[in-house]
Amino acid sequence: MKFLSYLFLGILLIIPKSFAKDGFGPLKFSSNSYQSFIEYLTGDYVPTQTGVLQSKGGRPLGFAINQEGDTTSFYYCPRKYGDNCAPGAQIDAQNACTQRSKKKNKGRCFVFAKGRVIVWDDLSIKIPRKPTMEQIKKIFSEQAWY
Repeated sequence: MKFLSYLFLGILLIIPKSFAKDGFGPLKFSSNSYQSFIEYLTGDYVPTQTGVLQSKGGRPLGFAINQEGDTTSFYYCPRKYGDNCAPGAQIDAQNACTQRSKKKNKGRCFVFAKGRVIVWDDLSIKIPRKPTMEQIKKIFSEQAWY
C-alpha cells in the first residue's frame, strides 16, 4: 500500500503542469492591444465626460499579450456572475492568446495583468477601480509600453 502511495505521488510530480508565466522584457502595445487592455479593465470601453472609464460592472481576471505586442486575450467576469467566475483565468488568457499568436507565426504570450495588477517584468502596478484615461496613459508612458 505504501508503494502505491509513493508511485502515485511520483506520477503527480512527473506530469507536466500548465502554469501562467508572467511576462518579461521589452514590450510595445499596438493600438488594438492597448484598446483591448482598456476593454479588459472596464468590461467595455466607455469614457465618461469626466474622463473616468466607466465599467459595466464586474471585474477583470487575467490579461495576456505576446512579446510582439500585437496579440492579446483576456477574461473579464461580468457582474451578473458574481463570484462564480472560474479561477485561473490568467492561464486561460495566456493559452488562448498563445494559440492566436502562433497562428500568425508569432511568439508565445505571457501574463501582463492579474486582476487589476500589472505584473509584467515583476512589477506590481495596481490600477484603480475607476481609472481615468490619463492614469492609464501615464502608466503606459512611464513604462514605454505604448
